[in-house]
Amino acid sequence: MTTLQFLDSLDTKHQVQVRAQTVFVDGVPIEVRKQAQAGFVCTQNGHSERLIAVANGDTIYVQLRGRSVKLQRVDPTRAARAGSTGGDGASHAPMPGVVVALLVKAGQQVKKGDPLLVIESMKMQMTISSELDGSVKELPLAVGQTFQRSDTLVLVIPNGDAL
Repeated sequence: MTTLQFLDSLDTKHQVQVRAQTVFVDGVPIEVRKQAQAGFVCTQNGHSERLIAVANGDTIYVQLRGRSVKLQRVDPTRAARAGSTGGDGASHAPMPGVVVALLVKAGQQVKKGDPLLVIESMKMQMTISSELDGSVKELPLAVGQTFQRSDTLVLVIPNGDAL
């Protein structure tokens, strides 16, 4: 069994457990069938939805109904680090792709959860959001520019730190 977590809002954390063909979200079973390379069909109570999911290490990016969600694998051997998301304000590319839209400018004030830019990878678009309150220090890429996995997409510094 694999356990994952995702945030629905800044205050709500959900548990996802994977067992064979069934996924449990907060204990509710959802049947999942693979359709294409990154395509899946999920069925709950006779209602089916198509989604796209891409795994990158301990992170799974899911796109459903135009919304992207990042699922994090919970690894009990790394429990001591579980409370820390890094918090350094640097958002790194989860996989190779291209910048589709810049939603902020250098020097702009942002809050945790604010959308910063939109990227596309494997025909799936996802919005990269701020992990902290602060100021946008750096946007090293322009719209249309490609990047590799782990490249810095945006850097946000905490309020009070020098730009």
